Amino acid sequence: MKLPIDAEIFPEKTGVYVVGGSIRDLLLKRTPLDYDLAVQHDAALFARRLAANTSGHIFEFGKHGYTMRRVVTKDHFFDIMPISGENITSDLLSRDFTINAMAVDVSNGNLIDPLDGQKDLAAKKVRLVSRKVFRQDPLRLVRAYRMAAAFDFTIDKDTKAAIEADADLIRKTAGERIREELFKILQCANSHVYLAMMARSGLLFSVFPEFLKLKQLRLHSAAPRTVLEQTLDSYFHLETLLDPADEFRRLIRVHSDKEHDVTRSILLKWSLLFHDLGSPPAKPTIAHVQKSDYIAHATRSAVLAQEICKRLRFSRRQTDIIESIVRNHFRPFILFHAHLNNGPVDKGFIRFFLKCGAVTPDVLLHALAEFMGKNDSNPSDTQKFTEFIRSLIQKYYTVLLPRASVPSPINGKDLISEFGMKPSAEFKQILARVEEERLTKQTFTREEAIKLVKKLRNQK
Repeated sequence: MKLPIDAEIFPEKTGVYVVGGSIRDLLLKRTPLDYDLAVQHDAALFARRLAANTSGHIFEFGKHGYTMRRVVTKDHFFDIMPISGENITSDLLSRDFTINAMAVDVSNGNLIDPLDGQKDLAAKKVRLVSRKVFRQDPLRLVRAYRMAAAFDFTIDKDTKAAIEADADLIRKTAGERIREELFKILQCANSHVYLAMMARSGLLFSVFPEFLKLKQLRLHSAAPRTVLEQTLDSYFHLETLLDPADEFRRLIRVHSDKEHDVTRSILLKWSLLFHDLGSPPAKPTIAHVQKSDYIAHATRSAVLAQEICKRLRFSRRQTDIIESIVRNHFRPFILFHAHLNNGPVDKGFIRFFLKCGAVTPDVLLHALAEFMGKNDSNPSDTQKFTEFIRSLIQKYYTVLLPRASVPSPINGKDLISEFGMKPSAEFKQILARVEEERLTKQTFTREEAIKLVKKLRNQK
């Protein structure tokens, strides 16, 4: 097998092997940017000499005697580890899945494949190396689905059976390691397929015990689906809406930085998974909306979402975004109910925007996906709700964002200097009313703002 790197950069060729994911990707006709090397030599010395040959830099990772050295060159990363066991074959037999248990001998280009990983690649199958792999590192339970999702592979039946038997072992794994694998799954466009597979194996409930309630709960005794099934159906619709090729996506003309968009989509997916954890009051309908029930449900769900984020070591920013979407996910249904009853929507949408800020379009997409997942039997209602959400998203980008970008004609310092006010609950309420009025009008002058403040103060 010919490697797409110049072997002359290596200080030695004998006893040096390119292994694991690097070989898997090359066999899949993908050119890796990073290469995993297993060496029989002194790994530290090999790394130093490789860095010298390539004008690269060395970084070390790991702890408790397990050190991996990374050499970063202009074009590649080389992750260097000593061979595990007596030889390269024993090293490969200690790995996780057969498609990752292949190597190429740098000295002669021979492919070493003791477990038929190449055959599994051709069959698009994820198969464990041995029955011990999940007990050696329980994170591999989640990684099996990540590998399948990344390459659109299936998981073979013996591996599925082992996952079902060992699912509870995942509880021994650090939250941040689980989070990273799950993020990679959710980054895939068809991750709903693999989440459903995780639910069937029981692994989803070992990672998220909170989901067990959703698996057992129906909105009423005759409901055809559990709340978890409805959640996964809504999640499927969300992935469709997030597809840049989707008609709805094209209609709303959302353009953003690609990397930012991927991260934002993943957090929105998390929010959809968590939004019903607080026991849903009812499915969203166009006939009935009880605001107090929705507020209580969303508050409970937001608290549980925060607890999960803390357990899996989400960043503060990630947690805040998820919590905000979950806490406000019901508000589009309140607005829609007002719209159907010819009530005022513009003022309500401005208040909604002031509560949600930058996650406003995320909450709207969340609501649409939820509605689609829970109202599949009524296409007329879904079409009405879709058009309503589309109009609000367009208003967000074309009206509210441009107006919000203009500085307010009056601020907190003005309330202190002009009116002698001190920061208080009334202080915040007045500023909120000024901001609401400013967003309502195309132009809003300082004189109008001062007049409004005087009026609001006289009402107290």
